[in-house]
Amino acid sequence: MDRRKFIQFTGITGLSIGGGVSLFSCSNSTLNKEEEIKTKSILAFKRFEEVWDFNDFWKRGNTFDACLVFVQAVQQRWPNHPQVKEMTTAVHEMLKKNLAFFRTVKVEDMWADDFGWWGLMGLNARKFLLKMGETELADQYWELANDLCWEYKKNTAYDYSNDALPVPHGCRNGDAAGNSLGVKNTVTNVLLFLLSSRIYRVAKDEQRQDTDKYLDMAFRQWLWFRQWFKLEEFQYLKSLSTEEGAMVQERPMAESEGSGYTEKIHPPWAEGWVWSGDQGMLVAALTDMIAVKNDLELHVKKNNPDTAFKADEFKNQALNIIQQIGSGVKNALVANVDGIIREAPCLASFGPEHGRDYVAGRGIMMRYLGSAEEKALLGVKLDNEVEQTVKAIWETRDNNNNQFQPEFTSEENDMLYVEQFQELWGIADNVYKWNLDKMIEKNKYGVCQAIGLDMIGAAIKTIK
Repeated sequence: MDRRKFIQFTGITGLSIGGGVSLFSCSNSTLNKEEEIKTKSILAFKRFEEVWDFNDFWKRGNTFDACLVFVQAVQQRWPNHPQVKEMTTAVHEMLKKNLAFFRTVKVEDMWADDFGWWGLMGLNARKFLLKMGETELADQYWELANDLCWEYKKNTAYDYSNDALPVPHGCRNGDAAGNSLGVKNTVTNVLLFLLSSRIYRVAKDEQRQDTDKYLDMAFRQWLWFRQWFKLEEFQYLKSLSTEEGAMVQERPMAESEGSGYTEKIHPPWAEGWVWSGDQGMLVAALTDMIAVKNDLELHVKKNNPDTAFKADEFKNQALNIIQQIGSGVKNALVANVDGIIREAPCLASFGPEHGRDYVAGRGIMMRYLGSAEEKALLGVKLDNEVEQTVKAIWETRDNNNNQFQPEFTSEENDMLYVEQFQELWGIADNVYKWNLDKMIEKNKYGVCQAIGLDMIGAAIKTIK
């Protein structure tokens, strides 16, 4: 489409064409908020089409989940827009390729959390495909999410033993071949929690049989988190110094006699480590559980009659955690100086070993905290912060191809943010630049673009 036709088609002025992809600048006097976000959505997706097809198992599952949630937000807002329809067609073809990619993967080389990312993506793929009437492909994604990913985590990674101290059970992040049991970090546990709660809701809506097994696993994961959070001496759910919010740390650690939670490798642990992605996924899982609280009460009475459980009491407990995390995110993961959503300054996230994995966190967090269902319970509003973050991501993109960058804030403001976080959290590293030297360039492009899609998707949901 040439420049003149594109302007007529979208109503956008100030266009400059470069690198085969359109980019734009606009002012509030020429475009309203909705037009700005719509245009950014179209151009950001065009770039994602160029970089999504890379060979990294977990990152590919996660980035495509970002794409699906984003595109569904775009569809809901502008269902009849011709370029949105083109976007839908493109995603359909991409889903075919993604399924083929999954089937080529050497599963035994993958880690337990990898299957959580693909399982969540599979559920969103099914939702997307059923809306298109693509039942056969949707069924294949159900098989991927349920028979392959959820069953793997349940049967292989979940710890059914009763002797782990100070908290039994939980999910290990070992490899599929069984060469390493792995640590019970937050990300793999919250993935099992969220995948179980999400798959239960889908199975219930579709009136499937044998749905109790999903609710049972979600309940088990709730108990694991709740027990940890009650052990205040370990500060797994750690309050800010102002007590205006809290955040869950990336790994429970209990260096006490007989504890099975002392492992500090894979990935290397550091005191006070908090990752943004965990906050969004835990809020999402708890939101799911509140939505099915009455089902949960019946399930517990039937299967654990000696366990005291009341739906309304559970709701209050879960809501309290959700709102603590909401305030924690608002106060500690948003910089006062510019209102942009940050990653907590923890070297364990930014460093050379695993920066390439944890860089996706802010996008993952807002994929969930930007959802209407979660927003209704969060207790804080993040709409302005999302808008500021999208603005920063857009202004720092590569103007030649609309590629988003891993850093989109100023070093001066980042240094002020580190001081802010140190004061609230008590621990901070002087770090604000991602060490992605070990990350393949195309993988980096795909992940960074997906962060932008997550943020823009959240911004779409702020439009009144």
